[in-house]
Amino acid sequence: MGTRPETDLSDREASGGDDVVLTARAQPALDEASNAVAVTDADDILRYASTSCLARLGYTAAELIGKPLATLIHPEDRARAAATRQSNATAVEGRTVSVRYRCKDGSYALIESKSETVMDQLIGVMLETQALLRDVGQRREAQATIERQALTDSLTGLANRSLLADRLSQGLRHLERNPGFLGVLMLDLDHFKVINDTLGHQVGDGVLLEAARRLQRLARPDDTVARFGGDEFVVLVQGLGDPADLTAFADRVVAGLRAPYRIGNEEVVATVSIGIAVASQSDSLPADLLREADMAMYRAKDRGRNRHEVYGAALQVRARERLETERLVRRALAEERLVVEYQPIVDLATGMTVEAEALLRIHDVERGKFSPQHFLVVAEETGLLPAMDERVRATALAQLARWRANPSFSGVKRLAVNLTARELANPEFASRLASRLHAAGLEGTDLSIEVTEHVLMQTSHSAVASLAELRGLGMHIGLDDFGTGFSALSYLQSFPLDFLKIDRSFVERISIDHRSSSIVGAMIDLAHALGLSVVAEGIENAEQLAGLRQFGCDRAQGFLFSPPVSSDDFAKLLAAECA
Repeated sequence: MGTRPETDLSDREASGGDDVVLTARAQPALDEASNAVAVTDADDILRYASTSCLARLGYTAAELIGKPLATLIHPEDRARAAATRQSNATAVEGRTVSVRYRCKDGSYALIESKSETVMDQLIGVMLETQALLRDVGQRREAQATIERQALTDSLTGLANRSLLADRLSQGLRHLERNPGFLGVLMLDLDHFKVINDTLGHQVGDGVLLEAARRLQRLARPDDTVARFGGDEFVVLVQGLGDPADLTAFADRVVAGLRAPYRIGNEEVVATVSIGIAVASQSDSLPADLLREADMAMYRAKDRGRNRHEVYGAALQVRARERLETERLVRRALAEERLVVEYQPIVDLATGMTVEAEALLRIHDVERGKFSPQHFLVVAEETGLLPAMDERVRATALAQLARWRANPSFSGVKRLAVNLTARELANPEFASRLASRLHAAGLEGTDLSIEVTEHVLMQTSHSAVASLAELRGLGMHIGLDDFGTGFSALSYLQSFPLDFLKIDRSFVERISIDHRSSSIVGAMIDLAHALGLSVVAEGIENAEQLAGLRQFGCDRAQGFLFSPPVSSDDFAKLLAAECA
């Protein structure tokens, strides 16, 4: 480019032109310029730096003037800066380049430099290079922050849905050129809503953060770990040669996330259910893979949680059934189709009914009667279970109050009801239940409370306080489905219990399996040694009953005595006993 007269420069600067070019001999104007300005000679020695330029880098003029400019530039950026300076010698317009300049404190500032070369037109040699400088580091950091926020989850820092969708699309395109498999794992923390509802969102967020950290440690560097929403995570696994690797990975995740979470003073157990979908063709749709993994995840929940399932054709049928079950539950709530039935609990020493267990049923006009195993999981996952609990509890207490007013029911000492993890972990539940008992004219001694090992696993130390408070009101506390959980013996030591209820899966094999029979005998001996009484459930034949009596079991219930029946039929059973 040609020589620019100094007078023209002053005129342009005064006019506010954007493309101002200044010479070292116009120093007064340079010092007043709002932009940072630097001038170097033909040997790239710094001859001038404006006040704002010095201020940004932290140097004095004496520390910079006379020094090669390259010594300030980050070593990785020097070649690019030199190439830009060289091209300026023949360019019609100045070039812009962003390089890192070392500040006096040792840090680097990202500076955008728009420079032009001043040539001696007579002899064709470079006189100097003039540059307008602008700090763009903060702008780029802000831009990077915006991009990061748009693509990552604000709580965990994991990829969000948008980034996951992009990675999933890229992974499918990769299958066009590289045959293999791509896997999608959809993960959901089991009963996470209970943690949020009872321990608060702060503890819930702590569990999510720790789960995210564990997933990142378990995943490979090239895997994408994303938070899909709420307590759902997705892991995208690429470059697989064998789909069996996915199930092995899922096993590690189930084990890794099963370990207790220590959040503040709380120790929380949150197992995980995983659904797996696999693609080997590039024409698979991301939405279909996510849907398939989601269906497989719900299958894992239906089959007991704390496990994984792989998508298959059978899951499509299961998904339709689940939708129908949700409709069934909503219709039952809307049309008052929830009913409570009562099953006798018999004292084996006298053969008389001494308690009754209240059991929830749905009587649907179109589809008939349903027991909880058909709808309880769906009711919990859809958030409908609390409303069902309220109605069932109110019905059972009202019925118990009517029985207490009838002398023929005097032999029924207690009504057994089940508690959910949500109720047990709520510190206000015991006082609320006491108020409802009082309003119905009942006492704490009228109730037995049953909780499963699975429920206790979902609760924190606050559950111990709730159980102790209920027991202090006179209620008997029992551990239901004993023998089916993970840490039964620790519960016997940790929780205030009065009785154990042996699961039917052990009872049904007493008369046909010597090993099961021995286990039941050992359970009863252990309970009695700890001062606990024993109830056996699922008694269906005389051989089972004889075996339980031989082992010294205290009470029993099952179809041998009576299935769950309506309150009217229960009254008839009691009348027949007394006849």
